[in-house]
Amino acid sequence: MHASQATYEFGPFRLDGNKKLLWRYSQPVALTPKVLDTLVVLVELRDRVVTKDELLGRVWGDTVVEEGGLARNISILRKALGEKPDQHTYIVTVPGKGYRFVADVRESAGSKAEREGPTPAAAPGIKPWILRLLLLGGLAALAAGVLAVYLLRHPPSARAGQPAITSLAVLPLANLSGDPAQEYFADGMTEALIGNLARIRALRVVSRTSVMRFKGGTRSLPEIAQALNVDAIVEGSVLRTGDRVRISVQLIHVATDTHLWAREYERDLTDILKLQSEVSRAVAEEIQVQITAEERAHLAAAASVDPAAYQEYLLGQHYLWRLNEEDLTRAIDHFEQATRLDGRYAAAYAGLSHAWWWRGVWGTKSPKQVEAQSRAAALRALELDPQLAAAHVSTGRIKFSYDWDWSGAEQDFGRALELDPNSLDAHFFAGMLFMALGRFPESLAHIERAEQLDPLSPTVQSAFGRILYRARRFDEAILHLNQAIELQPQAAGNYGRLADVYEEMGRFDEALAVHEKEKKVSGRAQDLSPAVARIYARMGKADEARRILDLQRTKGSQWFVLATTYAALGDNDEAFRLLFQATEERDALNYVKTDPRLDSLHSDPRWQTLLGRMNLSTE
Repeated sequence: MHASQATYEFGPFRLDGNKKLLWRYSQPVALTPKVLDTLVVLVELRDRVVTKDELLGRVWGDTVVEEGGLARNISILRKALGEKPDQHTYIVTVPGKGYRFVADVRESAGSKAEREGPTPAAAPGIKPWILRLLLLGGLAALAAGVLAVYLLRHPPSARAGQPAITSLAVLPLANLSGDPAQEYFADGMTEALIGNLARIRALRVVSRTSVMRFKGGTRSLPEIAQALNVDAIVEGSVLRTGDRVRISVQLIHVATDTHLWAREYERDLTDILKLQSEVSRAVAEEIQVQITAEERAHLAAAASVDPAAYQEYLLGQHYLWRLNEEDLTRAIDHFEQATRLDGRYAAAYAGLSHAWWWRGVWGTKSPKQVEAQSRAAALRALELDPQLAAAHVSTGRIKFSYDWDWSGAEQDFGRALELDPNSLDAHFFAGMLFMALGRFPESLAHIERAEQLDPLSPTVQSAFGRILYRARRFDEAILHLNQAIELQPQAAGNYGRLADVYEEMGRFDEALAVHEKEKKVSGRAQDLSPAVARIYARMGKADEARRILDLQRTKGSQWFVLATTYAALGDNDEAFRLLFQATEERDALNYVKTDPRLDSLHSDPRWQTLLGRMNLSTE
């Protein structure tokens, strides 16, 4: 698509057509490049209806794209612009033709906007009605009162002329050692800074998964800030030489392209945790964000750590995020070595619990096979450091997954968020917990917060789609699952989740087509057979469904997935036999209460028995 040189203003928005940046007042709006390209075309051609074919050609060029991709972009745009389903303030659909941008647009050359960001008049600050009151000559007392309230509500940094910062991203620190084998160390330092700053409640800090997408990339800071929807960026480098570490960091306010602060630190490796805390505290003080006494105490308190144990911990974290059997096994080995070198290293035990648990999800082990190891490590982490948020997440996950102690898990995730309000894991698993309980408003609130913390995470988008699926909000679920696939095309499970949504909507042919894509990505056609059989059963092709199942039974499969297939066939006896077997194995049964595929079983008396066995409310 050609680059527009203009800047456009409409409502509270400013669109930079050259750099493909969208701002709402002084805040960047996080949108993917293709969505932004779609908006630019619509705004540029606002004097007429833009056909679907023309939009597809201008945005995707010669790339073959399904029309659904364009519809998703339009839906995402409407949501980003604040349009409700019954409103068409910005974009109007012209049935059978295409789309038209209908808002009033002001166009300018854009150079000033690129340098300065949105104008002060457009940015939220003192409201116009306050200014009018202040200008009334006889209301001095009221003016003084209003001004006092305003000053109290705005941080000192804003009063001093420094731009207010309430959100930031720590970009991957550059490894200056010249040794690629030291990349894990630089990444670990990045993650540590993110973790320390994330404990400040008044600050939104983007999580590791999203920022790591920009490692070694060439995108500009404004582009990164817009993608992550942050006010400021911390960037820098790490140099490790023997047992000495030097870190250089700078803080940049992106909207004004202002370098607010830059420093360099050097410490012995034994003081690495103190170094991380010192850098985090300096950043917090510079942006003058409000810090509670507990948060300040955490930033100030940092113990020494055995250098060898810390190195093993960082290697464990490095492999943990890859979520496959081989790397999860490596992560476990490194975390265990860290605990052997330092038996009081709580974070290493929390990481060990996390790795064992994920191995039961993504690895070759079953959930039951990893329970004992994950539980023991979680309890040890909590015993060593009751103030460690990750330890509470680990124990909450154990109660949720294995004990079906729903209230206990809720308390643990709540405590983790008290200690670390920006804990991605705590928000993520709280969202999963409330989905299992059918408390969808709470579930969606937590996954929305997780999305804010990790906007480019395919795992978060996939979970978001799954929650909406179980809440029976299928159209919205499709949007998030397609975003997950776009972010990670090789993650086969996301195709399966998308197929489930199409199946519940009665769009069986589309569901089967998506399963075909899943089969190509995963290379495990046999594992998908029960899901395919279930679709045939719901299409009225019971004989074909049973033929597939007869072949599958000789191969073995997950009890829960097979149970959903027998439920679709109306064979409740076999469905319940499998579900009760799954309660013994803890096999993917946490979400049984809210899964749409089992709705046909709810009138059977055995349904209440099943929920009771799992300590779930029958309401």
